[in-house]
Amino acid sequence: MNRFMKKSAGYCGLVLGFSMIATGTQATVIASESNAYALGVDLSVEVNNVAAAQASLTLPSMLQQTAPGAYDMSNTAISVDASVGATFAGLQDADVFASTGVFNGQITSDVDGGNGSRMTTGYSEVNGLGSNVFDTTFPLDLSALLSVNSTTLNSYAEVSGDWGSFSAVGSSIIEDLSIFFLGSQVDLLSEGITADVLAGSTPNFQLIDFNGIAGLDLILNEQNSTCSMSGFCSMEVNALRFAFEGVSLLDAGIDGLLNGELIIGHSYSEMTGMPTAPVNAPAALGMLLMATAISVLRARR
Repeated sequence: MNRFMKKSAGYCGLVLGFSMIATGTQATVIASESNAYALGVDLSVEVNNVAAAQASLTLPSMLQQTAPGAYDMSNTAISVDASVGATFAGLQDADVFASTGVFNGQITSDVDGGNGSRMTTGYSEVNGLGSNVFDTTFPLDLSALLSVNSTTLNSYAEVSGDWGSFSAVGSSIIEDLSIFFLGSQVDLLSEGITADVLAGSTPNFQLIDFNGIAGLDLILNEQNSTCSMSGFCSMEVNALRFAFEGVSLLDAGIDGLLNGELIIGHSYSEMTGMPTAPVNAPAALGMLLMATAISVLRARR
């Protein structure tokens, strides 16, 4: 290679390198959102296709925040009695839902509009849970149509990374779970609910018509994630969710149906990103041609 070619190659290589760096894509996590609550109730009783009673609440009040603007928020509700009362024909005292315990929620995000990897999380926890779905006390003494108890229950949802490389993580743990139906304890092992399932090793463990009850489904460690696009990723976790679809209340003394859901340990997080504007190909080519011309002129001197 002669002197001219060496100089040309040197200048061209140098500027080409800079142009490649200039055309490289950086990314910005431009937005995030997370929410959490320890207990969520959305139940209704229908009698002759008419809503006769409803219960809708979250404990503690649902934490929810969006970014940019980093945040770290938490709240707690202690020993809350969340009874929703109703009166039906022949029943002077009936609670659609009641619960006690210590309910915690926490959400965090470090998304501030800058470049680079970020993380957004949601976390919920319940200690000393005691939840009853549909109590009746007079004239029919029914301790609970459905009762759920646990010493500790939590869920965690996380989304982290950068545009094009987002990842989602979800987990949940349930300790000392017991479930009663019409006052009788359900044999969880016979339903396939093992210690490993309660420890969260089996995402989306689902039982249709739980305990032989038509229309009552139980999902443990429910995880729903959407990370199919380069610029968006989300994770939702429900440690325990009961879904009621036309569950008969005849055994509770009511000719009606129970619909809705009971969620214990909910957490959610999501992030959205986009690449920063790169130097386009024509601009990079122009830089390369200019470098070649400069090399030629210098070689002629």
